[in-house]
Amino acid sequence: MAIPADIANALRGAWRLAHFDPGGVAFFGHDERAFWRSFIAALIAFPAFLLFLPLGSDADAAPTDWVRVLLVETIAYVIGWTAFPLVILPVTRFLGREARWLDFIIVYNWSQALQYGVILAVVLLSLSGLEPAFLQGGLLYLAYVAVFAYEGFVARTVLDISWPAAGMIVLVDLVLGRLVSMAAESLH
Repeated sequence: MAIPADIANALRGAWRLAHFDPGGVAFFGHDERAFWRSFIAALIAFPAFLLFLPLGSDADAAPTDWVRVLLVETIAYVIGWTAFPLVILPVTRFLGREARWLDFIIVYNWSQALQYGVILAVVLLSLSGLEPAFLQGGLLYLAYVAVFAYEGFVARTVLDISWPAAGMIVLVDLVLGRLVSMAAESLH
């Protein structure tokens, strides 16, 4: 099955941006249709998200509890993907970059698919026991630093803002993600 051209281009653009190539922005659509299609990235990242669930949950939980956890966490996943664009809109307005909000969300969404992939690869490497001894436990930390740097680069490039402002965008994402996670965990 062939990947539709717009999805392949968006993933190629996200990959180039992950290499800190600002030219990756040219691979994305810049209209309302591209905005809505960018949420396909949530579907692409969802299997990785599902693989993370057992890592943060009680392994001895009853099967009915797992169904509840799956439902709660899936709802939280959807909330996270939909809340960020809403929360970041006034932030872009504050930064004087509201006109670039649509483009930013398009690129941000596609970049999330790559971020989930990186974190999943590192977690699987750690769980496999193949992680080099000198990186024991530190590889995941390094992966998160790389992901945050990547997200900051995306914000800086697409919104045409300073590094401190891009750091603020990353911080907003981090805090929002943690709040959604805490809410979901409280419902387990």
